[in-house]
Amino acid sequence: MKTKILLAAAVVMASGYALAFGPHDNNCTDCHSLHYAKGKAIIGVAPKGEGEKSDIPLCLGCHNKEEGIMPIIISATHPVGGKPVKVKVPADLLRADGTMGCSSCHDPHPSNPSYKYLQGDVKKAGELGKFCAMCHQEKVDMKEFKTVSAPAESKPTIPTVSVPKKQ
Repeated sequence: MKTKILLAAAVVMASGYALAFGPHDNNCTDCHSLHYAKGKAIIGVAPKGEGEKSDIPLCLGCHNKEEGIMPIIISATHPVGGKPVKVKVPADLLRADGTMGCSSCHDPHPSNPSYKYLQGDVKKAGELGKFCAMCHQEKVDMKEFKTVSAPAESKPTIPTVSVPKKQ
């Protein structure tokens, strides 16, 4: 009986560890591909995709109804593909052509510990207002936050992959 309990506990703990990484784990080739690269970013989208002009086809390659990995309905989410005119978006969050893309709000690299892979320091859903305030300062109740400002302009960095330490 004791052996069965220990075995069940080990299975539960191992499955929790395996699920902790999620779909954006350390498998770089899910998104990056030398063979399908459309430019310097080596973003692996289908050969007829838009390549580095847009990250939308790349993200929707998995986040759709067919794949079922947290499907995204573009019409029901933050607008992408256009240039922001009513808000001040930090330049390093825009694509090269000045438009918004999925990566304007999300950094899907496994080294990003933020809630829903959001850009910035967002540890849980209750901190979404802090994240939105990076661009939408006019809609934020300043009393709610001690400091609200867009991140300082910075040069893009080369993303690195970190391997999580076993606990």
